[in-house]
Amino acid sequence: MNQNFTAEQLIRLCKKSELIRHTITKSKLLADLELAANSINDGTFEFNITISPNYYYTENLIDKLILRKLNDNIKRLYKDEQANRHFIVFQVKTLLGDECPFWIYRTDISSFYESIDRERLINKLKSDALLSYFSLWLLNKIFTHPHLATKTGLPRGLPISATLSELYMRKFDRFIRGISSVFYYARFVDDIIIFYNKENNLRSIQESIDENLKEVGLIKNQSKTCVFSGERIFPEKPLEYLGYKFVIKKLKKGRKEVIVSLANSKVKKIKSRIIYSFLDFIKNKNSILLENRIKFLTGNYNVKSTFDERHHLKAGIYYNYNYINTLKDLDELNLFYHKALNSKRHSFGNQLSIILTPTLSDRLRKYSFRHGFENKVKYSFNASIMKEINSCWR
Repeated sequence: MNQNFTAEQLIRLCKKSELIRHTITKSKLLADLELAANSINDGTFEFNITISPNYYYTENLIDKLILRKLNDNIKRLYKDEQANRHFIVFQVKTLLGDECPFWIYRTDISSFYESIDRERLINKLKSDALLSYFSLWLLNKIFTHPHLATKTGLPRGLPISATLSELYMRKFDRFIRGISSVFYYARFVDDIIIFYNKENNLRSIQESIDENLKEVGLIKNQSKTCVFSGERIFPEKPLEYLGYKFVIKKLKKGRKEVIVSLANSKVKKIKSRIIYSFLDFIKNKNSILLENRIKFLTGNYNVKSTFDERHHLKAGIYYNYNYINTLKDLDELNLFYHKALNSKRHSFGNQLSIILTPTLSDRLRKYSFRHGFENKVKYSFNASIMKEINSCWR
């Protein structure tokens, strides 16, 4: 495997759309990459990383390609494959429908990225002796960057952090899967769910989780830790995991139905985004931006693959939550949205009604969460529009 940060290796990771967005030709980029490769070789290269406010990113195309290559080196060497959220949700839903007795332990890790021990991680990478000298050197340049040198853990926002966190958690994952009473274990970033078949093993599982997290300097979030019986997941105490809410409905002859809806936290987040969209419109009077935000919330869109422009990831109200089998939350969101749109009370309603023209108001009334979900309504947003859309929600 070629780990070298040469101009030829780096330009392979550049997408055509990035050349257009950064208004640079392929030949000019290749020349710039030659200079960057030389600066890596002579030890003078520096990353241009921005923080906003607790997320880290770079707008520099050279930096993006170097980070992409570094990430690719680690993933290939360690055969890293992050958990698939959709597959986990499908498995959880299937297991909840099982009629055999089982119990569920649900928790997450407090301040996950921020609590990961960088020194322990770097020492592991060095002792494994798989990464090249320059890959390790570039990792060190990230961690000693002025924005990061005084911080702990991994920088949220940089793709390299997701890969490194998975590597850091490998031993913990193997241990939990090895517990005899555990028949299903999944972790998506910091969210953990465990299915086990012996109720009296709960204490042992809790102790194992606490001890193994402590060993790597992590702790679980006690406020988000819950235990469920597979027979008693009711509306008053639902199981919430990865943006979904699961409830068991008992049917005749001992059978049961798994009701899947949006997690309460997701409903609340979408409602907040609706209000923030209108509040920003009151300030900037930008009707096109407001409509794009409503399209984004009620519809679906493509997310371009990091490495291959021909393949897109799909996201949005349907593709993010395609396992829900009741639409009551979408109807609730529609009701909330239309109440906000038609509001004429208090300061919010008074200001909004003054600047909402009849034409704009009619256009906005056509958007629907339920319609966007049921018909998989898709919109197209380029990178700059996506950045504008998200700007008032951070």
